[in-house]
Amino acid sequence: MRCREKIFLLLFCFSITLHAQQKKVSLINYGIKAGFSSTIYDIQELKIAGNPINEYNAKSEISLLYTAFTRINLSKHYIQTEISYNISNYTIFFPTQSWYLQANSNDLSTISTRIIGFEVPLYYGYHFLKEGPYSMSFFLGPKFKFIATKFCKYQFDNFDYNSITESIYPVNASIMTGIGINIGRIFFDFSFEYGLHNISKCITTTDDQEQISTNEFIFNRRKNMLSFSLGFMF
Repeated sequence: MRCREKIFLLLFCFSITLHAQQKKVSLINYGIKAGFSSTIYDIQELKIAGNPINEYNAKSEISLLYTAFTRINLSKHYIQTEISYNISNYTIFFPTQSWYLQANSNDLSTISTRIIGFEVPLYYGYHFLKEGPYSMSFFLGPKFKFIATKFCKYQFDNFDYNSITESIYPVNASIMTGIGINIGRIFFDFSFEYGLHNISKCITTTDDQEQISTNEFIFNRRKNMLSFSLGFMF
């Protein structure tokens, strides 16, 4: 083999090795993901006109989420931050007689909430299984949700008030944990979010005499959430 051919072969092998190493070791990755979530409220107190409501049924609607993220890789460890657009829908209903005795036995009162906001988590992850292009990781960290107040909806049906208006805290904090599965640059995330505090700031009611009160209606609750998402990492 000629010297020129040897040099060419060595340079070719070196470039292949360097490319493989660069592809294998990426300090920072960016990505996008989309999925769906289901909200589960932990109701701490529900009281109407001084009457506690202890029995109710709940319905959680499937909601969509869209996310962009940045990941810093440290061998088997990583740190990831995201920004997500999320819509949460939740409804509870209970017999109207539980707070208003003169109501018909078949009457139901309903509370529906639609909360829209941007979520920003920061969490630590660890690949407890990593073999070639396949990996499985555990992640944990805090999440903050910034509420888009003007676009949220709170609907109260079959209540003896002229109007009911709820105000929730503009920033909600929670702890998120989950499992991630990677197949090359495609991945799946399964996560659970646990709310750290009551999200309801106050509920204002107005009666027939236009009297305003913040004591007639109490709906204190934490927002927990189950999520699944599919994404691609660049």
